[in-house]
Amino acid sequence: MKLDWLKPVATDPGPHVCVYVDVSRNREKGEHEMEVRWKDARDALVGQGAPEPALVALDGIATTPAEVGGPVGRALIASADGIEIDVLLPDPPAQDEATSGPVANLMPLVRSLADDVRYVLVELDRAGADITVTSSDAPRGSAEVREVTAGHDLLHKVPGGGWAHLRYQHAVQDSWDHNAAAVAEELHTIVREQHPEVVLLTGDTKAAAALRSKAAKQVLEMLVDVPGGSRHAGVKEESFNAAVAEALEEVRRRRRDAVVDEFEQEVGRGGRAVKGLAPVVDALRRGQVRTVLLRDDPNPGEDSKTLWVGASPLEIGSSAEEVRALGATDPIEVRADAAVVRALAASDAEIELVAERPDLIDGIGAVLRYADASTPA
Repeated sequence: MKLDWLKPVATDPGPHVCVYVDVSRNREKGEHEMEVRWKDARDALVGQGAPEPALVALDGIATTPAEVGGPVGRALIASADGIEIDVLLPDPPAQDEATSGPVANLMPLVRSLADDVRYVLVELDRAGADITVTSSDAPRGSAEVREVTAGHDLLHKVPGGGWAHLRYQHAVQDSWDHNAAAVAEELHTIVREQHPEVVLLTGDTKAAAALRSKAAKQVLEMLVDVPGGSRHAGVKEESFNAAVAEALEEVRRRRRDAVVDEFEQEVGRGGRAVKGLAPVVDALRRGQVRTVLLRDDPNPGEDSKTLWVGASPLEIGSSAEEVRALGATDPIEVRADAAVVRALAASDAEIELVAERPDLIDGIGAVLRYADASTPA
């Protein structure tokens, strides 16, 4: 998961107010419950020293139900300058959280969106396509849909014979090709600009073949066929949605396996990888980390690990003395996951949440950008 979009928050000295709440509309007395929960959270934040301007900015939105249906959560992060992040989450948080301090608590946000897959869905027929640009964790109803057609309407070949029939057949094929070319051109633009991880293709098989003959190499490399879809009514939505979900899960699996395989290979040869919290923190300080692999525990309780940090995201260590040695004047102790995510976002690194594989120490490891003589074996 790329964290560059969190960099402005990670590099801002704060203090930040971070609120994670259930904003589902499908609950009786939902708005009243949100008002009560926000009042309790606000009182707790005042006790933590949260800046009043940040709380005032949150007052207007923390009790607003989501505009989409179904169970959803919301991540809100604010500073004295106003709202920094306002994101709808695909599921409500396991528990409401409200914290304030110099280091933003970004891990719940990362956890909620770690499996997100940005994708394009192409529902194709011989007249053109409906192209949906979205992501797996996008709120329902928020997808961008583009209708693409070249306007060529000789679409159906018919049995027959003779020169006139042959000319008609050629004209129909020419219409298919023109419409396919228009879709292929639009897809190439979307892939260049939106950078999806996969392009899912469904609908008419002959139109799909025509599209493949016109598509750019960059698009062809991303195309995955998904059965059961159509531009028209009559689609068995449950089975088609299951096919889409399966295709997206395969993208996640490949993405995760690629990171884990590289990590295990580098560990095996003593190369660009480290295991354990202390070695990862040392690599973060040096800007060596490309991707952290984390076995995440959303409910660590009293076993939650901590780290010490300074004003800079890369002033990070296992003790206050270690951080002072980096030039920090007033180190503070924070949750380890918050400190690590802050350092990753500030250094343009990534994170991958893992389960059984790979073998980790302290539940954490990292693939490095480079290794040198001082990198722990």
